[in-house]
Amino acid sequence: MGSAYVYTATGQRKRRLVYGASFDEVRKKLDQLKGDSANGVLVPDRTTSLRDYLDYWLREIASHRRATTVRGYESAVRLHIVPVLGTKRLDKLTGADVRHLIAVCRQKCLCCANGYDKNRDRAKQCCSAGRCCGRIPSRRQIQYIHAVLRNALSNAEREELITRNVAKLVQIPTPRYKIGKGLPVSDVKRILSVAKETRFYPVYVLAATLGLRRGELLGLRWSDVDFTKNTLQVAQTVQRVSGELIIDETKTDASDAVVPLPKLTRAVLLEHQGHQAEVREGAGELWTDHGLVFSTSIGTPIEPRSLNTHWEGIRVQAALPGVRLHDLRHTVVSLLLELGTPPHVVQAIARHADLDVTMRIYAHTNLDAMRQALDKIDWSVE
Repeated sequence: MGSAYVYTATGQRKRRLVYGASFDEVRKKLDQLKGDSANGVLVPDRTTSLRDYLDYWLREIASHRRATTVRGYESAVRLHIVPVLGTKRLDKLTGADVRHLIAVCRQKCLCCANGYDKNRDRAKQCCSAGRCCGRIPSRRQIQYIHAVLRNALSNAEREELITRNVAKLVQIPTPRYKIGKGLPVSDVKRILSVAKETRFYPVYVLAATLGLRRGELLGLRWSDVDFTKNTLQVAQTVQRVSGELIIDETKTDASDAVVPLPKLTRAVLLEHQGHQAEVREGAGELWTDHGLVFSTSIGTPIEPRSLNTHWEGIRVQAALPGVRLHDLRHTVVSLLLELGTPPHVVQAIARHADLDVTMRIYAHTNLDAMRQALDKIDWSVE
């Protein structure tokens, strides 16, 4: 038997024992143990639970991701993974445990898991009042919970805290994404006509002509717009994370790209720039300059929920109550594809990381196009 003090997965220095049939065997194991510790390879701690490790992972590893990504990870860990598997030992976790987690998540009520009832009026409560609404996680949410656990265990495997990632042994059905068909041009024109005299009209024009996401629209800076070259660069977003309004990086590396500026968009932005200069002059010392294209009356970032509220009023006035702001992005992609634009060009304009995303989620083929394709086949019999 041999022993040495080494650093464990909890960050503490503890005594660890090794055993062997001979002195040489024990000496070899002991040298390996001390060498690994000296090289920064943490030794698994038999008392480390999955809860303890996930706390470490969120704090030290995942915290370097985008704020919205970290928020999603933390929510999946706190609401779904820890309540089911939190007390399990990290080194004893099995594929059966992961399958149990997935089975529980598929049946649980989201109102119960998220504690929605505590902020509701008594008349609107479901689970707390004994009338569960049965709102269970979607297939996409189940896949996300599994992915968070898999990513965390992959890091534990890299740090040699576990010998294998058991989450990879469990297969999760691939979610079926809804196809984004976008809107007819007539509906988009109706929306822009209704919004013409409102403060968010330039926002809707950019969404309809360039397909920018909500956070990208609110994070756009004047320094990102080049009126000489007629280009626009998407470089940052405005998001509300954990109750705080933050300016963050874009969704992916592909999202951070330069796109051409259409004539309509250029004209609207130039007019908006002049209007904002008047607002800035009127605000005087109250103006806080963030260089944003779309800002409040004192130059600060716009609250994303304010844009959502304004959009709800616009779509009702346009008699399109079921349309989302993000559908304007779908419209740009779908119309370009219908016009015969090469898919790789559409991908560049939409700033998708993968061409498959462009073709699988956003693209669609209408019945007229399918009918024309089928009619080209000559079935005549001589």
